[in-house]
Amino acid sequence: MEQKISNFLIFSITLIIILVIVITNTIITMDRRHNERSIYAMESKVEYYAKRCYLESVCTGSITLNDLYTNGYIKDEVINPVTKEVVDKNLVINYINSQIVINW
Repeated sequence: MEQKISNFLIFSITLIIILVIVITNTIITMDRRHNERSIYAMESKVEYYAKRCYLESVCTGSITLNDLYTNGYIKDEVINPVTKEVVDKNLVINYINSQIVINW
């Protein structure tokens, strides 16, 4: 005696598989975007304070992230939001043609 699989069961399994695929893809995309935006916010913060330091004529030439700490522009340590590691204090920052260039 053969056992037949109902159409409802096939439809339900297919629907569950499609939902799992869509939800997984959405979560992965949202996590990637969140990481990109978090890194952009961290980089923008460093660039803002570096540019402010140059425009106030406190910083000249090549500086490091440690110079921004010692001059009081950045109070807390800069932490990479994705890896949760402290950014190297010897990070070189340059001001070229009214643009901040950082060697990440």
